[in-house]
Amino acid sequence: MDFMKRWIKSMVLGCLTLMMVVSCGQSNLENTQLTELKFGVGPYFPTPSENRTQFEPLFNQLAEGVNLKADVTVTEDWVGISEALRSRTLDVAWLGPWGYVLANHNDPSIEAIATVKYKEEPVYYSVLMAKADAPFDTLSEAIAQSQKGPKLKLSLADVGSTSGWLIPQGEFKRRDIDPEAVFDYTEGASHAAQAIAVLEGQIDIASDYDRNLDVLGSTGRIDRSQLKIIWQSDPLPNDPIAVRGGLPPELRASIQEQLANISLEEAKTLLPENYTGFVPSDGSNYAPIQAAGKSVGKL
Repeated sequence: MDFMKRWIKSMVLGCLTLMMVVSCGQSNLENTQLTELKFGVGPYFPTPSENRTQFEPLFNQLAEGVNLKADVTVTEDWVGISEALRSRTLDVAWLGPWGYVLANHNDPSIEAIATVKYKEEPVYYSVLMAKADAPFDTLSEAIAQSQKGPKLKLSLADVGSTSGWLIPQGEFKRRDIDPEAVFDYTEGASHAAQAIAVLEGQIDIASDYDRNLDVLGSTGRIDRSQLKIIWQSDPLPNDPIAVRGGLPPELRASIQEQLANISLEEAKTLLPENYTGFVPSDGSNYAPIQAAGKSVGKL
């Protein structure tokens, strides 16, 4: 009889424990139900208001596709967007390749789900530019001139930028050149300021990327004929759409499917000019960016 009493008591306690676990599990699930999707985007256009105007249509449609509201954050630097994704204050972010690699390096649960296409290609280029009448036509000539003196003024963008900082730094590393020793060197500028600084004679050489020069030229901010490209990178994987760790798998899959299904016609209303849709990604196409990060000692 004592055995039966102990057995019944243990069964009752076990059932009570199971009920508590299930109840807590359901409570936690309810507490993590999303009522909105928090999107973020880096400083692609010269002003935050332009950024919001350009990217909100896409984010609103993605959120609507999963029956949620969209909350959109526009950051003013490239590091900020990846940090926000890593801290999980954002659910989904359109960020630069280097920002994604940094975020994924620090938190592997952050995953790329798509790569944007620009003019139907999922790649773009980092460039170094100078005024069209500069007395050098290539990076090699510019390095030689600056070594001879006086030093040329070189401006790279902020350290979270792929094309504006990482890739040029990787190129200098490949050439066994310390840009801070060879040039009158500065870093941290926004992409929007780089071409203008060159054209106004404040800087001799500045970094940028081909897509940004297209935007500045098409909106009349610069006259591209007054600039020349003295160096261009190999093709780089375009910007990823990345999601934070812990985002429900079905939500992640739905967003990825929506992105992949955006047609060329839809892209004209949902995306900035010349952006033509997305291709699915698992992050492996960003290996060249990871390699560049390692080469300059940042990974």
